[in-house]
Amino acid sequence: MSERRFEWGGLGADRGDYVTAAEALAMLEVLCIAQADLAVTTALRSGAAWARFERDERWALVSTPGSRWFSVETDTGHRLQLVDANSSKDQSAQLLAAYVDIAEAYVRGDARPARGRGWGGSTLTIDVNGRRVILTQPLARRVRAMLGR
Repeated sequence: MSERRFEWGGLGADRGDYVTAAEALAMLEVLCIAQADLAVTTALRSGAAWARFERDERWALVSTPGSRWFSVETDTGHRLQLVDANSSKDQSAQLLAAYVDIAEAYVRGDARPARGRGWGGSTLTIDVNGRRVILTQPLARRVRAMLGR
């Protein structure tokens, strides 16, 4: 049996296309330069790069540890998350750009949550460059809403 060390997400140390959190942070900082009308904060925390976009009371947070998952979450608790352990550096850059676009569209827009069906949660539909993107609440939050807590 091999002495291979386990790497979270199944990514081995020999994978040259792997994006680290520090590289993801550098990508996010470049993507944030054009956002002069928004308050933007970037940081590296708990092994993940993140960028928070704000305007007035609205905010959205984009986060990723690199090439494993990508997430955007809003002040309403809605989020969109993609787990992709096989993304290359180019794909990671494209995914980060897409998630930054979603965050910006939410913060600049006027989208409001709409009551969902079934498990008691809600959805948030955002128009991003002519495409509809739907964010949802995490299951635990939907269950709490259904139970009235």
